[in-house]
Amino acid sequence: MSSPVRNLLLIAACTAAWAAHAQAPSINRYGVPAAVRDFDAEQNQRFNPMFDAGSWHGYLLPDAPALAGTFSGPMVIAEEYSLYIASALERLDLTDRRTGREFRPEQARWTGAARPGVLSQRLVWPGLQLDVDLHFVSSSSAVVRYHLHNTSRRALSLNARWQGDLMAQWGEDGSVAARQPAWSPQLVRDAGGVSVTFGKVRDASNVMTSGRSRYRIERSVRSQDSVGSQHYDSTADLPLLPPGRRQTIYSAYSYQLDAADAASLAGPPPASATRPPLAGAAAGLQADVAMAAATDASLLADPARMERAIAANERRWADWQARLPASTLSTKALETLIGNWRAPRGAFRHDAMVPSTTARWFNGAWTWDTWKQAYALAAIDPALAANTVRSLFDYQVTANDAIRPQDEGMLPDNVFYNTDAARGGDGDNWNERDTKPPLAAWTVWEIYRHSHDRAWLQEMRPKLEAYHRWWYRNRDHDQNGLAEYGATVHPLHNDDAGQLRFRVKPLSPTPLDGCGAEQEGMRDCLGLAAYTRIVDTGQYAAIELPVQQAAGYESGMDNAARFGFIEPAALQRYADKAHSGDLAAARRDWQVRVVENRDKQGKLLGYSIDQESVDLNAFLYREKLILADMAQELGDQAAAATWREQAAHLRDLINTSFFDPASGFYYDRKLGGQLLTMRGRGPEGWTALWAGAAEQRQADVVIAKMLDPAEFGTPVPMPTAAVSNPSYDPEIYWRGRVWLDQVYFGVAGLRNYGRAAEADAIAARFTAGAEGLQGDAPIRENYHPITGRMQGATNFSWSAAHLLMLARDAKPGK
Repeated sequence: MSSPVRNLLLIAACTAAWAAHAQAPSINRYGVPAAVRDFDAEQNQRFNPMFDAGSWHGYLLPDAPALAGTFSGPMVIAEEYSLYIASALERLDLTDRRTGREFRPEQARWTGAARPGVLSQRLVWPGLQLDVDLHFVSSSSAVVRYHLHNTSRRALSLNARWQGDLMAQWGEDGSVAARQPAWSPQLVRDAGGVSVTFGKVRDASNVMTSGRSRYRIERSVRSQDSVGSQHYDSTADLPLLPPGRRQTIYSAYSYQLDAADAASLAGPPPASATRPPLAGAAAGLQADVAMAAATDASLLADPARMERAIAANERRWADWQARLPASTLSTKALETLIGNWRAPRGAFRHDAMVPSTTARWFNGAWTWDTWKQAYALAAIDPALAANTVRSLFDYQVTANDAIRPQDEGMLPDNVFYNTDAARGGDGDNWNERDTKPPLAAWTVWEIYRHSHDRAWLQEMRPKLEAYHRWWYRNRDHDQNGLAEYGATVHPLHNDDAGQLRFRVKPLSPTPLDGCGAEQEGMRDCLGLAAYTRIVDTGQYAAIELPVQQAAGYESGMDNAARFGFIEPAALQRYADKAHSGDLAAARRDWQVRVVENRDKQGKLLGYSIDQESVDLNAFLYREKLILADMAQELGDQAAAATWREQAAHLRDLINTSFFDPASGFYYDRKLGGQLLTMRGRGPEGWTALWAGAAEQRQADVVIAKMLDPAEFGTPVPMPTAAVSNPSYDPEIYWRGRVWLDQVYFGVAGLRNYGRAAEADAIAARFTAGAEGLQGDAPIRENYHPITGRMQGATNFSWSAAHLLMLARDAKPGK
C-alpha cells in the first residue's frame, strides 16, 4: 500500500473515531474570570481552561456576547500556581473603513464550541461571517485563526482592532497592587508585538516568577500598537475582501517562564525529544508535531506552514481519540489528562502530569498519581506515558546523594518546578519526607505492553529493583518481610541529633518530660521515648506528630482512619462504645506509635509507624510478580524464578498476617501481630484482591463487605471508610469520600475473583451517581458516597485515568 493511501486511510479512521465520540460529554470551557485567583469554596480556580500539548498557559470561551470572538483569560502557571492575568486579553472589533459600519460582537449571531484540542466560535452579521478557532501548535504557543467570509455583494475594507486589559483584582481579599506588588504584570511593546512582563516574586505559597517570564502576542498582519502598562490597543488595516471571498489572519500567543526556556518559543514538539519512538500512526504523528518547530514569527509569515501545524494538532487528537475505549466518558477523561500535561520546564526534565491545573496546590507531579495516569495513557500514547514516569525517576535517590544517601532507591513524594531549599531551590511544595505506594512497575509493564520497546524495560528494570529494595531496607523494621509506611530523616521529623519532633496539647499545666513551655496551647517536644510515654498515658488533649502525617502521605491515603486520625467527636463516640467513655483508653487504641529504622552501623535510616499495612504489602506482592515478568522478558530466567519465589512467600504472609476470619476482612496490624480491627474497615482491605493475593474463600467474604450497604455498598459505592467505621465522615478527605482509584481497585478485585457482573454494576452505579460526571462538569477528585456531590479538586487526573481503566476492563457493550 502506498504511503499516501495509507495516510488517507489513517485520517479516515481517526475522523470516524472522532465522530463516534462527538456526542460524548465534554468539559464546559466557558467563563470569564474576575480575579487572578477566582477561587471556588475549595480553592479551585473557577472555570476549566483548555491547556494542550504540555502548555503552561490555557484559555476559555467567553460566556458573554460582548466578548464574542475573543478567548477569555489567559490562565498562566506562575511556576507552581495557576493564575488568570486578564479577563479577556485579546478582544476584537471590526469596522468597515469605507462605510464606518461596526461589526460589534454583541450584535452578531454567535455560537461557541469546545472539542478536544480546539476552541471555536462563529459570529454572523448581515454580510460578514467570522470563524475563530484556537489550537496549540507547541507547548509554548497557541494560535488563533480568524477566517473572514464576505457574504455581502460589496467589497469590505476592514479594520481590525484588538484591545485588552490586565487583571486588576487579585482575589476576594484585594487588588494585585495591594496583594502582590512585586509580581506587577506590565504590558510592553516589543519588536514582535505586545508582551506582558512579570516582576520577580518568590512567594512560595502564592506566586513564583523569575523576573524573566513573559507572555507575548504576535500577529500575521502589521499592526499599530498603543501600549500602556495595563491596557493596549492594536489596529490593523486588512486587505480588501471582495464579495463572496474569504481571508485568513492569525494571532500567536506564547508564554515563557524563564530565560532558560526562551528557546522553547521556537515551538518544540509537545513532548520531550527523549520520548522513545512510536510505532505506526503515532510515528507519523510525532513527525507532524515536529513541523511546529519554528518561531511564532516564521509561522505567522508562512500561512501554509501555519495550516500544517494546525492540522498536526488535529491529527494528534484524532489519533488519540481512535485509541480510546468505547465509553461515553473517555473523551472527557482524555481531555482532563492532557489538560494537566506539562512540558519540561524548571526542575521537570521530562514531560510531567500534574493532578490538577485548576486546584491551588496541585501543579506538581506526585509519584502514585503519575503511575496511575501513565497506566491509563499507555494505550493512547505510550511515549508520553513513559516520559511522565521518567519525570519522577529523574529524582530517584542514589547512593552518592548529598542529602539522603541512606535512601538509595527511594523516589520523592512529589516534584515541582522548584526544588526545596535542601536541593538548592526555594520551593515549599517539593516533598522528600516520604514516598508513595509501589505501583511503578505495574505502570512500566503496561507501557511496555503497548510500546513493545525492550529498551524501555532495560532502562527501568534496575531503577524499579532499587526502589523495591528500598522498601525492605528502610521500611521493614523487624525484617520479617512485611513493610510499613513511614517517614524519612527530615528537619520536620527530627532535629540534627536525630531526636523525634512532635507537639502536644496537654490536659493540665503539669510539666511533660521532653517538652518545652506551652505556646499557643501546644508544647514542642523531642525524643521517641518522651513520645511513647505521653501516648501510653493518654493524658493529652491533642498530639501532632509529623512522622504520622508523612506516613499517611506515604500511603497516599493522607488522613485515613487506620493511621490513627479521628475527629474529637468521633473519638468520644468510640470511647463511649468501646471503653465506657474512657478517652485515655480510646486514644491508646487510635494514636500510632513510631519506631526508628537503623542500619547495621546504627545510622538512622528513617521511621516506620508501628503497623504493617496490608495494601503496601499487596502492592509489593504484585510488583514482585511484574519484576519476574520483566526479568523473563529480558532473558534473565534465574532472576524471574527468584522474584516468583519471593512473591509466593509474601502471598502466604499477607493471608496469614492481615486477614481476620472473625470479621471477614483484611486489616493493617501492629508490629508484633495485633490486627487493628478497632480502627474500622477501609479500602485497603480489598487491595489483596486487586493484587490477586487473596484465596478465593477470603475474597468471597471480603466481597460481601464491599457490596453490603451498611459497609461499602453506598449509593455512590466504595467510600474510603466503611459506613461502620468509627471515624466515617463523608466530608473528610480519606474517611468516607469516594475516590476513583479505590473504586477501580475494588472493581478489578471483583473481576479477579469471578464477580464480573457485580464489578460492572458497581462501575455503572458510580458513573451514574457521581454528580456532573455524565454532563459537562469537570471530573472531580472525589465524590460524596450518599449524594454523589462533587468534592475536592476540579479536573483531577487520576480520576480521569481510572475512568479510562474502568472502561477498558468493562464487558463489551457496557
